[in-house]
Amino acid sequence: MASMEHWIGPRLALLSAHRLRHSENVAELTRALAETHGLSSEAAYWAGLAHDLAREWSRERLLAEARRLGLPVEEEERREPVLLHGPVAAAWMQEARVGNAAMWEAVRFHTTAAPGMGPLARALFVADGTEPGRGYPEAAALRRLAFEDLTAGYRAVLEETARYLARRGLRLHPRMQAAMAELGLAVDEPRADAYHGGRQDGRDANPRQSSGGG
Repeated sequence: MASMEHWIGPRLALLSAHRLRHSENVAELTRALAETHGLSSEAAYWAGLAHDLAREWSRERLLAEARRLGLPVEEEERREPVLLHGPVAAAWMQEARVGNAAMWEAVRFHTTAAPGMGPLARALFVADGTEPGRGYPEAAALRRLAFEDLTAGYRAVLEETARYLARRGLRLHPRMQAAMAELGLAVDEPRADAYHGGRQDGRDANPRQSSGGG
């Protein structure tokens, strides 16, 4: 994917050292999961690098860019525009005609998940939530499970994410609710109006604190 390499380089250069390190960790883990489960390791690596290209944009800028790109902005995104960083990055890839449909899906839904996601998208979702920079105690066990069985690992990361958000009193995005329902997982919704601004908000440090880093 020479065109992908040419396209993404200048954009990665704009990321902070923290965000770039996270993206590289996610790319390596997504590639390793892909190799284990018979997916394209090249597509997995580039999708991992691309997933957070828009994560450090301001909320106002994300809203404006989403509108420029013609992306749907629902109530959840209006309340927490950080949720748009995945869809915006995926739309950039489509606009530049780099990558493929599986990569666009993976980048688009890496924060909220979605029902019907393919294996590459599931691998990126798992990698974003469990890469070695995530310091929470369950991360290593979740990674091991995903290498053994990608669906089981994806399911477990969804459950862990939902538990964490529930403890913080944050609502799950409707797409995450639908993804959990697809797998037969119960959704225990808190009474709150706030939506999480990405799975990792508050968790890059412990366990994915400070951002929606993915």
